[in-house]
Amino acid sequence: MPDHPAGSEQPEPGARAFPSVPPPIGHPAQAGQPFAPVPRPCHARAIFHRATVPLTTGETHTVRPLRPLLSALLVCLSAGLCIMATQSGPLPPTTQGSRTEHVLYMTTHDGAAQTATTLSRPHGWDEVMHALAQGKPEAAHIVATVLPKADTHTSRTLVRTMRTLLPRQPATVLSASEVNRQAAGSAANICSPVGMSATWRRQATQAVTTVHDIRLATRTQTCLRTLQHTARGA
Repeated sequence: MPDHPAGSEQPEPGARAFPSVPPPIGHPAQAGQPFAPVPRPCHARAIFHRATVPLTTGETHTVRPLRPLLSALLVCLSAGLCIMATQSGPLPPTTQGSRTEHVLYMTTHDGAAQTATTLSRPHGWDEVMHALAQGKPEAAHIVATVLPKADTHTSRTLVRTMRTLLPRQPATVLSASEVNRQAAGSAANICSPVGMSATWRRQATQAVTTVHDIRLATRTQTCLRTLQHTARGA
Protein backbone atom coordinates (compact mmCIF):
# COMPACT_ATOMS: atom_id res chain seq x y z
CA MET A 1 0.00 0.00 0.00
CA PRO A 2 1.50 3.42 -0.88
CA ASP A 3 2.32 5.74 1.94
CA HIS A 4 0.52 9.03 2.21
CA PRO A 5 2.25 12.25 3.16
CA ALA A 6 1.96 13.44 6.69
CA GLY A 7 -0.96 15.73 7.29
CA SER A 8 -2.91 14.40 4.32
CA GLU A 9 -6.27 12.77 4.88
CA GLN A 10 -6.23 9.02 5.05
CA PRO A 11 -8.70 7.37 2.66
CA GLU A 12 -11.59 5.58 4.20
CA PRO A 13 -11.47 1.80 4.35
CA GLY A 14 -14.20 1.69 1.77
CA ALA A 15 -12.04 3.73 -0.64
CA ARG A 16 -9.18 1.27 -0.32
CA ALA A 17 -11.58 -1.63 -0.77
CA PHE A 18 -13.24 -0.23 -3.85
CA PRO A 19 -10.75 1.47 -6.23
CA SER A 20 -12.00 3.74 -8.94
CA VAL A 21 -11.02 1.22 -11.64
CA PRO A 22 -12.06 -2.35 -10.80
CA PRO A 23 -10.02 -5.27 -12.11
CA PRO A 24 -11.24 -6.95 -15.32
CA ILE A 25 -13.86 -9.62 -15.00
CA GLY A 26 -12.31 -13.02 -14.55
CA HIS A 27 -8.94 -11.71 -13.28
CA PRO A 28 -7.96 -11.88 -9.64
CA ALA A 29 -7.56 -8.71 -7.70
CA GLN A 30 -4.11 -7.11 -7.88
CA ALA A 31 -1.91 -6.85 -4.88
CA GLY A 32 -2.65 -3.82 -2.86
CA GLN A 33 -6.30 -3.94 -3.83
CA PRO A 34 -7.83 -6.31 -1.30
CA PHE A 35 -11.56 -6.64 -1.15
CA ALA A 36 -12.57 -5.58 2.28
CA PRO A 37 -15.70 -7.16 3.68
CA VAL A 38 -18.74 -5.17 2.77
CA PRO A 39 -20.61 -3.88 5.80
CA ARG A 40 -23.80 -5.82 6.26
CA PRO A 41 -26.80 -3.64 5.48
CA CYS A 42 -29.53 -3.08 7.93
CA HIS A 43 -32.13 -5.74 8.03
CA ALA A 44 -35.18 -5.13 5.92
CA ARG A 45 -38.11 -5.76 8.12
CA ALA A 46 -41.68 -6.69 7.34
CA ILE A 47 -43.94 -5.10 9.90
CA PHE A 48 -47.31 -6.64 10.58
CA HIS A 49 -49.19 -5.88 13.77
CA ARG A 50 -45.93 -4.77 15.49
CA ALA A 51 -44.18 -8.03 14.56
CA THR A 52 -40.82 -7.79 12.73
CA VAL A 53 -39.45 -10.54 10.52
CA PRO A 54 -35.82 -10.30 9.20
CA LEU A 55 -35.78 -10.82 5.45
CA THR A 56 -32.02 -10.89 4.77
CA THR A 57 -31.57 -14.21 6.53
CA GLY A 58 -32.98 -17.45 5.30
CA GLU A 59 -34.66 -18.17 8.59
CA THR A 60 -38.35 -18.72 8.91
CA HIS A 61 -40.05 -16.80 11.68
CA THR A 62 -43.59 -17.16 12.99
CA VAL A 63 -45.51 -13.95 13.56
CA ARG A 64 -46.53 -14.66 17.12
CA PRO A 65 -48.92 -11.69 17.61
CA LEU A 66 -51.34 -13.36 15.16
CA ARG A 67 -52.01 -16.23 17.54
CA PRO A 68 -53.86 -14.17 20.17
CA LEU A 69 -55.83 -12.46 17.40
CA LEU A 70 -56.96 -15.76 15.89
CA SER A 71 -57.85 -17.08 19.33
CA ALA A 72 -59.97 -14.01 20.02
CA LEU A 73 -61.78 -14.41 16.70
CA LEU A 74 -62.58 -18.05 17.46
CA VAL A 75 -63.93 -17.12 20.89
CA CYS A 76 -66.17 -14.41 19.39
CA LEU A 77 -67.44 -16.80 16.72
CA SER A 78 -68.26 -19.46 19.28
CA ALA A 79 -70.07 -16.94 21.48
CA GLY A 80 -72.12 -15.71 18.52
CA LEU A 81 -73.18 -19.23 17.60
CA CYS A 82 -74.20 -19.94 21.18
CA ILE A 83 -76.35 -16.80 21.31
CA MET A 84 -78.06 -17.69 18.03
CA ALA A 85 -78.74 -21.22 19.27
CA THR A 86 -80.43 -19.96 22.43
CA GLN A 87 -82.94 -17.75 20.59
CA SER A 88 -86.46 -18.87 21.47
CA GLY A 89 -87.98 -17.76 18.16
CA PRO A 90 -87.23 -16.09 14.83
CA LEU A 91 -85.88 -12.59 14.90
CA PRO A 92 -88.21 -9.83 13.73
CA PRO A 93 -87.72 -8.74 10.13
CA THR A 94 -85.50 -5.78 9.44
CA THR A 95 -86.88 -2.38 8.53
CA GLN A 96 -85.95 -3.12 4.93
CA GLY A 97 -88.27 -6.14 4.89
CA SER A 98 -91.67 -5.95 3.25
CA ARG A 99 -94.74 -4.78 5.12
CA THR A 100 -96.34 -8.18 4.58
CA GLU A 101 -93.50 -9.98 6.34
CA HIS A 102 -93.77 -7.57 9.24
CA VAL A 103 -97.53 -8.13 9.56
CA LEU A 104 -96.99 -11.89 9.38
CA TYR A 105 -94.55 -11.58 12.26
CA MET A 106 -97.13 -9.56 14.20
CA THR A 107 -99.82 -12.21 13.76
CA THR A 108 -97.46 -14.84 15.16
CA HIS A 109 -96.09 -12.94 18.14
CA ASP A 110 -98.74 -10.29 18.93
CA GLY A 111 -101.88 -12.24 18.10
CA ALA A 112 -104.66 -11.71 15.57
CA ALA A 113 -106.62 -9.25 17.72
CA GLN A 114 -103.69 -6.90 18.28
CA THR A 115 -102.73 -7.13 14.61
CA ALA A 116 -106.29 -6.28 13.56
CA THR A 117 -106.21 -3.21 15.79
CA THR A 118 -102.89 -2.11 14.31
CA LEU A 119 -104.06 -2.60 10.73
CA SER A 120 -107.34 -0.74 11.34
CA ARG A 121 -105.45 2.53 10.94
CA PRO A 122 -105.73 4.33 7.59
CA HIS A 123 -103.99 2.40 4.79
CA GLY A 124 -102.98 -0.29 7.26
CA TRP A 125 -104.18 -3.08 4.97
CA ASP A 126 -102.87 -1.63 1.71
CA GLU A 127 -99.64 -3.62 1.50
CA VAL A 128 -101.30 -6.86 2.55
CA MET A 129 -104.05 -6.58 -0.05
CA HIS A 130 -101.51 -5.61 -2.69
CA ALA A 131 -99.62 -8.81 -1.89
CA LEU A 132 -102.90 -10.74 -2.07
CA ALA A 133 -103.47 -9.32 -5.54
CA GLN A 134 -100.08 -10.72 -6.51
CA GLY A 135 -101.02 -14.19 -5.29
CA LYS A 136 -98.74 -14.24 -2.25
CA PRO A 137 -99.71 -17.10 0.08
CA GLU A 138 -98.46 -15.24 3.17
CA ALA A 139 -100.97 -12.48 2.44
CA ALA A 140 -103.78 -15.05 2.27
CA HIS A 141 -102.68 -16.42 5.64
CA ILE A 142 -102.77 -12.94 7.17
CA VAL A 143 -106.26 -12.22 5.85
CA ALA A 144 -107.62 -15.58 6.99
CA THR A 145 -106.15 -15.07 10.47
CA VAL A 146 -106.84 -11.39 11.11
CA LEU A 147 -110.09 -10.69 9.22
CA PRO A 148 -112.28 -12.48 11.83
CA LYS A 149 -110.88 -10.08 14.47
CA ALA A 150 -111.36 -6.93 12.40
CA ASP A 151 -114.15 -4.43 12.98
CA THR A 152 -117.28 -4.44 10.82
CA HIS A 153 -116.23 -1.61 8.53
CA THR A 154 -112.81 -3.14 7.91
CA SER A 155 -114.31 -6.57 7.28
CA ARG A 156 -116.69 -5.21 4.65
CA THR A 157 -113.89 -3.35 2.92
CA LEU A 158 -111.68 -6.43 2.84
CA VAL A 159 -114.46 -8.67 1.52
CA ARG A 160 -115.25 -6.17 -1.22
CA THR A 161 -111.57 -6.08 -2.23
CA MET A 162 -111.33 -9.88 -2.21
CA ARG A 163 -114.45 -10.08 -4.36
CA THR A 164 -112.80 -7.80 -6.90
CA LEU A 165 -109.64 -9.92 -6.92
CA LEU A 166 -111.48 -13.24 -7.30
CA PRO A 167 -111.31 -13.42 -11.14
CA ARG A 168 -107.56 -12.66 -11.06
CA GLN A 169 -106.41 -14.75 -8.08
CA PRO A 170 -109.13 -17.34 -7.40
CA ALA A 171 -106.96 -19.82 -5.49
CA THR A 172 -105.34 -17.16 -3.31
CA VAL A 173 -108.64 -15.47 -2.51
CA LEU A 174 -110.36 -18.75 -1.67
CA SER A 175 -107.47 -19.79 0.58
CA ALA A 176 -107.99 -16.54 2.48
CA SER A 177 -111.71 -17.23 2.91
CA GLU A 178 -113.52 -19.28 5.56
CA VAL A 179 -115.66 -22.38 5.24
CA ASN A 180 -118.20 -21.12 7.77
CA ARG A 181 -120.96 -19.43 5.80
CA GLN A 182 -121.83 -17.19 8.76
CA ALA A 183 -118.39 -15.61 8.87
CA ALA A 184 -117.78 -12.26 7.23
CA GLY A 185 -114.93 -13.69 5.19
CA SER A 186 -116.72 -16.85 4.10
CA ALA A 187 -116.41 -18.15 0.55
CA ALA A 188 -120.15 -17.67 0.05
CA ASN A 189 -119.93 -14.02 1.04
CA ILE A 190 -116.86 -13.33 -1.09
CA CYS A 191 -118.34 -15.05 -4.15
CA SER A 192 -121.69 -13.29 -3.87
CA PRO A 193 -122.23 -11.22 -7.03
CA VAL A 194 -124.48 -8.73 -5.27
CA GLY A 195 -123.48 -5.32 -6.53
CA MET A 196 -121.09 -6.80 -9.13
CA SER A 197 -121.47 -6.76 -12.90
CA ALA A 198 -122.43 -9.67 -15.13
CA THR A 199 -118.93 -9.55 -16.62
CA TRP A 200 -117.39 -10.00 -13.20
CA ARG A 201 -119.69 -12.96 -12.47
CA ARG A 202 -118.76 -14.66 -15.74
CA GLN A 203 -115.03 -14.08 -15.25
CA ALA A 204 -115.17 -15.18 -11.61
CA THR A 205 -116.98 -18.40 -12.53
CA GLN A 206 -114.42 -19.23 -15.20
CA ALA A 207 -111.55 -18.50 -12.82
CA VAL A 208 -112.90 -20.55 -9.93
CA THR A 209 -113.43 -23.61 -12.16
CA THR A 210 -109.65 -23.70 -12.70
CA VAL A 211 -108.96 -24.23 -8.98
CA HIS A 212 -108.19 -27.90 -8.33
CA ASP A 213 -106.49 -27.72 -4.94
CA ILE A 214 -107.95 -30.47 -2.77
CA ARG A 215 -107.53 -28.28 0.31
CA LEU A 216 -109.88 -25.73 -1.26
CA ALA A 217 -112.45 -28.23 -2.56
CA THR A 218 -115.24 -27.27 -0.16
CA ARG A 219 -114.76 -23.54 -0.59
CA THR A 220 -114.50 -23.91 -4.36
CA GLN A 221 -117.82 -25.78 -4.55
CA THR A 222 -119.48 -23.23 -2.27
CA CYS A 223 -118.21 -20.39 -4.43
CA LEU A 224 -119.39 -21.98 -7.69
CA ARG A 225 -122.83 -22.76 -6.27
CA THR A 226 -123.18 -19.16 -5.10
CA LEU A 227 -122.19 -17.78 -8.49
CA GLN A 228 -124.37 -20.17 -10.51
CA HIS A 229 -127.42 -19.87 -8.26
CA THR A 230 -127.36 -16.10 -8.56
CA ALA A 231 -126.84 -16.33 -12.29
CA ARG A 232 -129.94 -18.52 -12.74
CA GLY A 233 -132.00 -16.23 -10.54
CA ALA A 234 -130.91 -13.09 -12.41
